[in-house]
Amino acid sequence: MRIIIFLVLTLLSFYGFTFQVQPMVAELATNGTGSQQTLRVMNNTTEPLTIELAAYELLINSKGKEKLKINEEDFLIIPMTTIIPPGKTQSVLVRYIGDPLIESSKAYRIAVNQVTVDLNLAKQSGVGMSVSFRTLFNVVPKGAKASLKVKNFEQVEKGKWKVLLENDGNKFIRLSQGKWVFKNANNRFLLEGPELSKALTGKLVLPYSSREVLINVPVEFNADSSNLQVLF
Repeated sequence: MRIIIFLVLTLLSFYGFTFQVQPMVAELATNGTGSQQTLRVMNNTTEPLTIELAAYELLINSKGKEKLKINEEDFLIIPMTTIIPPGKTQSVLVRYIGDPLIESSKAYRIAVNQVTVDLNLAKQSGVGMSVSFRTLFNVVPKGAKASLKVKNFEQVEKGKWKVLLENDGNKFIRLSQGKWVFKNANNRFLLEGPELSKALTGKLVLPYSSREVLINVPVEFNADSSNLQVLF
């Protein structure tokens, strides 16, 4: 059993690097030319790659837990299934065809799924494998704006805070694109860019919603004696 588990993890790691999807994040308009995006799926292996695509509506509760709901009505995807030869790249058209009059942005995961493959091990050990990439697509109506407020923050442990955020605007917020400023009586610390992305456990706040995130902060900042600003 240990050998099988180790083999599966090794294969997943290998295929995670050799099967690539770009872009992983995109923003679409509700109609017109801006409502479509081309996904590029790169097969860097020496074997044919069979993929299928699916669209899911993304919901996030106040604790940050994601829920995916299949949604085949809001997107036109061409092709939905295809075989990519070794070393080649397949372009996939993803077009939003849902309600053009939505009043707030909507988030989706466009999943690029590898169809389960036989690695010539299945007959002997029962091991098969499939890999899935889940992109983030946000459909945004014209003029939509986000409005973020820090509602509360507390110390979870040394060097880690739990922060309650609220977005009362009609556009999503990607938290890693902001600037997080921590202040106490003696110090000021700015987190942004890649370092902010590494420090955060949650990256997205949907319109008209609140959620908790965890963030790593320098140990000299205690939530009881510090202040936090999140700027965009």
